[in-house]
Amino acid sequence: MSTLSPVSPGDDSQVACDLIAGTSLWHDAWRRLRKNRMAVAGGIFVMALTLACLVGPWVVAATWGYGYETQDLNYGAQPPTWSHWFGTDFFGRDVLTRVLYGGRVSLQVGLLAAFVSATLGTVYGAVSGYAGGRIDTLMMRAVDILYALPYMFLVIILVTILGKNLLLIFLALGLVGWLMTARIVRGQVLSLKERDFVRAARSLGTSDISIVFRHLIPNTLGPIIVYFTLTVPSMILQEAFLSFLGLGVQAPRPSLGALINDGANHMVVFWWELVFPGSVLAALLFCLNFLGDGLRDALDPQMKG
Repeated sequence: MSTLSPVSPGDDSQVACDLIAGTSLWHDAWRRLRKNRMAVAGGIFVMALTLACLVGPWVVAATWGYGYETQDLNYGAQPPTWSHWFGTDFFGRDVLTRVLYGGRVSLQVGLLAAFVSATLGTVYGAVSGYAGGRIDTLMMRAVDILYALPYMFLVIILVTILGKNLLLIFLALGLVGWLMTARIVRGQVLSLKERDFVRAARSLGTSDISIVFRHLIPNTLGPIIVYFTLTVPSMILQEAFLSFLGLGVQAPRPSLGALINDGANHMVVFWWELVFPGSVLAALLFCLNFLGDGLRDALDPQMKG
C-alpha cells in the first residue's frame, strides 16, 4: 500500500508560486530557450558580432591608426599578418576593419529592412485573415499579383526612384519583402480567430482592432520571429546584389555583400578577401537560423518542458 507524504503549508505556497510563475508566456519561453544550447550560442554570437561591428572599427583605429577607407597603395594586397589580421585588399586597405564596418552596415540594412517587412506583413496578414470573406479574397489576390512580379525588379525600381541613400535602401527592401510574412500570418489568424479566447473577447464587446492587435497577433509571434530571423540574412544578400549592380551601399563605404563581391573577383590570387567576409556572413546566417528555431520552440504555447 502506498503512503502519501505529508505536505507542509510552506510546500503549498511554493507550489502556488510555481503555478503563478508558470502562467507567464514570456517566463516559460525564456526558460525553454535557455535549455536550447544551440539557440543560446547563436544568440550570443549574434550579439558579440554586433558589439564587435559597433566598437571594432574604433578599436582598430585607436590601435593601428587606420580606418576602413585608409589606403596604402605601396603596401597593396597582403595576406594576414600581426598588423593586419585579415590581410589587406588591392588598395592596401585593412580587410578586418572593412569587414567590421561592413558588418555594421549589413546588420543595419538587414535588421531595419526585415523590421519593415515583418511589420507590414503582420498587420496586412492579420487584418486579411480576421476580416475573411471578400475582403480577405481581394487582399490576398493583391498579394498574389505582387508575388508574381519579379522581386528584385521591384526593388531596383524603388531604389532608382527613391535614391541610393542607405535609409531608402532598407525601406525599398522592406516594402517588397513583406508578402511571405503576410501569407504566414494570415494562415495563423485563420486558425486562431475561431478559438474560444477570441469568441470570449468578442462576446465581451471587444473591438475588432483590439482583438487583432491584442489577441491574434501576439499568438502568432512564434512564426513571425522565426521568419524575421530568416529574413535578416536574406535582406543582407539582397543588398549585396544591389551593391553588385551599383545600386546598394556606395563606395568607399563597405558592406559584407560588397566585400564578398569584391573578393570573388580576386579569389584565385587574394583568397583572404573572400574567405573572411564570407565566413562572417555564413556564421551570421547559421546563428540566426539556430536562434530562430529556438525562439520558435520557446514561443510555441503548445511546447512543454
